[in-house]
Amino acid sequence: MARIKTSKGFLEYENHYLYFGDKVMNKEVMLENVQVLSVYLDKIDINWGPAFGTLIGIVRNDDFQPWKPVFDIYILKEDEERFKDILWLLKEVGFEVVRYERRGLYYLRRKEQCIKVFVLHKISSDVRHTGGSDFIHEKYLQNTVKWDFKGIELNVPADVDEYLTFQYGEDWVIPKQTVFYSTNSVKKWYHWLKTWIQDSMPNDIYYSWLFQRRKKDFVKFKARCERKGFPVPVNFELASMKPRKYKKVLTVGVYDLLHKGHVELYRRAKGLGDYLIVAAQDSDFILKYKPNAQVMNSTEDRKYMIKAIRYVDEVITYTDVDKIVQEVDFDVFVTGPDQCHAGFQRAIQWCEEHGKEHTVLARTDGVSSSELKAKIAAKTNIVKNI
Repeated sequence: MARIKTSKGFLEYENHYLYFGDKVMNKEVMLENVQVLSVYLDKIDINWGPAFGTLIGIVRNDDFQPWKPVFDIYILKEDEERFKDILWLLKEVGFEVVRYERRGLYYLRRKEQCIKVFVLHKISSDVRHTGGSDFIHEKYLQNTVKWDFKGIELNVPADVDEYLTFQYGEDWVIPKQTVFYSTNSVKKWYHWLKTWIQDSMPNDIYYSWLFQRRKKDFVKFKARCERKGFPVPVNFELASMKPRKYKKVLTVGVYDLLHKGHVELYRRAKGLGDYLIVAAQDSDFILKYKPNAQVMNSTEDRKYMIKAIRYVDEVITYTDVDKIVQEVDFDVFVTGPDQCHAGFQRAIQWCEEHGKEHTVLARTDGVSSSELKAKIAAKTNIVKNI
């Protein structure tokens, strides 16, 4: 059995060497599958939508492409951990993971129909990458509109005609089959052998091989940008394709009243790499800009308590988040969904421009520092009034 590491433990699944032959999708069942999946994806509030040929069919024909055996969607790399957590819930409604590829590709199956989930990595401030041959400008993923597809609201680029024309040419509006599947036994066995070899490669060999292939694809993408008059991406970094044997993770915060949610954050962040660095914000800096802030523990006391947690390898102090990311050696920057002020936006942009991964981890339900402080204040008032 293969397994995927999630915050709730390892999710075991049977890895299949999928080959669709001349199979086409059952539209009625696929529509039901997309409806069910959309409920769970919308619950965790992540950016997702139809991708590639699936998007063409939805926009051009308000339908599934008749020759495609699967339904393609995208999610963003920073949302992948939250997506992995809902895989447990999807199992309860009939979905199963039937394949996972290290480059960032999940195959989900329900009632014999497959959905492919592409994880889009940032390789520069304005371009994302599937891990395969496709590159997508960031503006088409961030500037989206809701598109009603048979009663399901899907995110599609606001400039969808511009995007599809850039990606597929002027004739994307004309129905045309571009992907062909075959029942030929030789092709099927060749596909299975190639898939087995890729799955069996050690990480250092696999990522090195993938990195060389993707560099060639990026050259073609840049050439297309030049032909179409699009800005040519600069400072791109195929970081996700490079083998790293010792991955460092950085997360930052105040961490004044340590609670279960913080421990969960450290546990999950550590799971994204091998070495976890936690940066605690300096008390004097906090009070300088927020004189009314209630920081109950000193900087050193907070660092002492954080270091006592077994998932943490190193604790440091920081002032500005956009400065600490430039001063520390790390590979993955972990933030929470509410860490989104201007300083974090600058820090995230710096990470994007310098080949650092950024991941958003959801908060633990039912606990927060502000709630704890409110409970303490309420109990204090009760004692005073007795």
